[in-house]
Amino acid sequence: MKNFLMLTLAVTLTGTAVSTKAQTVDEIVEKHITAMGGKDKLAAIKSTTTEGTMEVQGMEFPFKATIINKRGMRIEFEAMGTKNVQVATTTGGWNLLGVQQQTEPVDVPAESLKEIGPDLDIEGELVNAKEKGHTLELIGKEPIDGGAELYKIKLTRKDGNVANYFIDTKTYYITKRSANMGGEEAINSLLDYKKTDDGYAYATVVETQPTGVKVKVNKITFNPPVDEKIFDKPAK
Repeated sequence: MKNFLMLTLAVTLTGTAVSTKAQTVDEIVEKHITAMGGKDKLAAIKSTTTEGTMEVQGMEFPFKATIINKRGMRIEFEAMGTKNVQVATTTGGWNLLGVQQQTEPVDVPAESLKEIGPDLDIEGELVNAKEKGHTLELIGKEPIDGGAELYKIKLTRKDGNVANYFIDTKTYYITKRSANMGGEEAINSLLDYKKTDDGYAYATVVETQPTGVKVKVNKITFNPPVDEKIFDKPAK
């Protein structure tokens, strides 16, 4: 009987702790969503175009990225006097990279695109995470330089893959995201947030490790008209 009572108490306390933690996670995510513009505003985003520059191995290239929500992404950039296109959708992708002397589009293996889904979710995978089949867990707080702290939230996707989100305890912006990409951990640092006149918040600088790629956003447009034909592979 004593052991039964101890087990019951342990389960009860564990359940209470999990419930409290879940509420805390929900509260943090809700404040993050509000900081980014609000759930209704984020849900209304159907497409985006982003223009800026990419820094790779000491070289800087102009780029334009177009996304249709949960459908596909097209990135165009100029490098070393060549024009380059990369396309990824939920069903496939292709590249035409002049910088690699490609003169015809090359299919991208489906295996290489299986982790592209979160990047096509414009509102962010923390929004309506449970409805999307994900689970959230508040790991705790982590200190950073200057005495500030970040909430660390572990998101387990419905396919079992894990991403960690680090949210500023004051601004509620995501300042870092880590996830396994191609067998190694990729870390994105999101910096220098700004807001559009419409109230959408976005990071103007994104640094990725271990690749060392740095993206600077000069302009972002929400809900521009986009024809899905931009994802079609050119005929040879």
